[in-house]
Amino acid sequence: MALLRFLRSSAFVLLGPVLWGGCCANNVCEPDDPLADAVKLRFSPRFAPDDLDTLIVLRYPKKVTTTTRPETVTLVRIRVPLRGDSILINNNTPFTRTGNTTLGNYRYDVQYLAHPNGVRKGVPTTAFVIDSVRIQGSFEGDGCCTQYTNTTKTVYYDSSGVKKTLDLKEKPFLLIP
Repeated sequence: MALLRFLRSSAFVLLGPVLWGGCCANNVCEPDDPLADAVKLRFSPRFAPDDLDTLIVLRYPKKVTTTTRPETVTLVRIRVPLRGDSILINNNTPFTRTGNTTLGNYRYDVQYLAHPNGVRKGVPTTAFVIDSVRIQGSFEGDGCCTQYTNTTKTVYYDSSGVKKTLDLKEKPFLLIP
């Protein structure tokens, strides 16, 4: 009887790792895409490098009152921006996240410092306004790993007084004309 008990416990010790080898603890889950909710902005070649050395992003809450002031971030670029260079607006970049608010809770004005006629000090000029961002997604999992995937990522913006819409699932960046 003692020998039978010994064999059973030995089989458990030897076969246990084989039987539980498919356990979720052994799976390595790919991390969620940190840029899933990001809006990538790229400036067209018509901008002079001097114009893009300083960018100003203003963030307004959707519910604006008479006392609402925008949050402002100034991005100073030390090196000359390259054509195709981009900036990101995300839930926590370039502004810090406030509570559970997301990109869709704000309007963004993106400005650059234009240098008309060789003016040395740049003049803040609005390149475009993001009226809203609509992001929808779902969680998909296999029992061990659950990941968030965007199903919709749409930007509604105003460029030179014209309202436009861009599906960022089809084109991964917003080109600033």
